[in-house]
Amino acid sequence: MNMTPSELHDKLREAYSGQNLNKITVTLINLYKDEQFGTLRQIAEMISESVEILIDAEGKYFSRLMMLYHPDRGDFHRNEIDRLAANNDYEGLLGYTHILTLSRIEEIAATLTSYEDIDYSPVYEWDVNLEGFTIINLGESGHTEQKRQRRAGKRGCTFYNAIKIRMYGKTTVGFPPHYLEDQEEFELSQSGINDLDGVQYCIHATTMDLSDNAISDISLLWGLKLLENLNLSDNRIEDIDSLANLRNLKILNLSNNAIRDVSVLLNLNKLEYVELTGTRVSPDQIHELEETGIKVFV
Repeated sequence: MNMTPSELHDKLREAYSGQNLNKITVTLINLYKDEQFGTLRQIAEMISESVEILIDAEGKYFSRLMMLYHPDRGDFHRNEIDRLAANNDYEGLLGYTHILTLSRIEEIAATLTSYEDIDYSPVYEWDVNLEGFTIINLGESGHTEQKRQRRAGKRGCTFYNAIKIRMYGKTTVGFPPHYLEDQEEFELSQSGINDLDGVQYCIHATTMDLSDNAISDISLLWGLKLLENLNLSDNRIEDIDSLANLRNLKILNLSNNAIRDVSVLLNLNKLEYVELTGTRVSPDQIHELEETGIKVFV
């Protein structure tokens, strides 16, 4: 792709606008509702050259498509694109260019469905209800009516149910938990989560945003050994010993929690950055972290 990092940043910023993500997501859901499984598979194959997506016989890639382009993830993606551009990380920006392939998704879908659809249907049926999948008047901020409903009405939600609400707008859907195994990125900020039940299935997750919830127990994160970027800010966490097993962790946000002891982080050799604003960590421990080369923001 013959663009400067600045030009690519601007192009991707435009592609990840709330309006465009809304268009892509609604098109994908309509294709699913119309049982155009062959067309969905072809779309998945189109972007598979620039993003890791498993084209399997069970149709799990539909959940991957939804995770990639759901409007609620817009803020996360735009912030990451800004960060990569600020670091002049051209290769990182290229990792987001798969969305450019879908810039004319409505035309692509119409073209593909004009041919005879292949004889294919997923092994597992997904209860996708477009009416319950609330995507309304998205602006660049990414705020939706669905987000406002989550903040106002949801209390005591598990990670597993938060995933279902994020994807379908309701919890009464059939969603095999093993589908979570295929996902690498999870953005569940402001989801009312107070129980991480279900997160243990996310064994291939590399990025997870659990900020602004009501989480106190993070022990179920123990097995997520591939995590590199973890945001736990604005929760109710006191004990972070379960992070000891996250040996690939590079970026960690623990701000605005009741944490006093972060000594466990001293053994995470790949950790590069940790944010501790609004915690109770002592200056001595902060100094210890900095002595190991970790950049600490307080």
